[in-house]
Amino acid sequence: MSQSGLMPEVGTDLEERVTQLIAAAGLARPDNRFFADAQSVQDVDPRAALRIAVAWQAMTRAFMFTTIASLGTLSARLATGDEPDREVLGAIQTAYSVIGDDMANVAPDFSAVAPAGAAGVHYVWWADTIVAPLAEHLGDEAVLAAAELGDGVTALIAGMQQLASAPLGGAVQLRVVEAIALDIAVAFRRIYSKVTLGETQPYRAPGALAWVDSHVKAEISHSKSVSDDETGMTAMAATKEEQEEFFLLAEEYTANWARALDEFDQALTAGH
Repeated sequence: MSQSGLMPEVGTDLEERVTQLIAAAGLARPDNRFFADAQSVQDVDPRAALRIAVAWQAMTRAFMFTTIASLGTLSARLATGDEPDREVLGAIQTAYSVIGDDMANVAPDFSAVAPAGAAGVHYVWWADTIVAPLAEHLGDEAVLAAAELGDGVTALIAGMQQLASAPLGGAVQLRVVEAIALDIAVAFRRIYSKVTLGETQPYRAPGALAWVDSHVKAEISHSKSVSDDETGMTAMAATKEEQEEFFLLAEEYTANWARALDEFDQALTAGH
């Protein structure tokens, strides 16, 4: 039984329970401090911006590959035995579509602005356009310091790695991440547009925040698709046992995300 007491019973709506869980973890506006402080801070220390950017690169890389790995584990299980329900197949279609955008930018909001080829893989695109200007300006010492990830970010990535071997792990990740991705993208736009390097504000140049802006647009549809009652991620949990597993995995995952975003907020507000 979940410690939160929110475990769905037979006949209850797992989708709604997960929505409540995300809210209870403080991952939604206006309850999340990182989202609030990203709006209120007047200036952003470049070293704080670099720390957040390097951590986000590591998080998005882990998210993408561990989600793909989990979907492979699920697919291997479904390759034998009884034919899966069509609702489960529909959810798998949704999952591959959403995570596929992180790799191949099929969605028009991404394809219109993403770099061609491997440079368009989302964590690489982020590294080239967001991390690189900060790293070049601040130097190797600052990059090495930023590479020392906080305990919260480290725990989140470790949790992602554990979910890679769980058949429902990818579904859990997509359901939770796409629920908060829009707010994260908006927070990043607010943060990086306030960064000054020397006498310039590089992220205010046209197209400099194409990664962020495309995510602001695309995450609205992604969030709707993964939370759809019929083809969303919770549709993969077809039995009571799978619903229980999905919820317990999501409970730990949301807690890890809350700690990671708290570390982002600590970096952002240090010295303010």
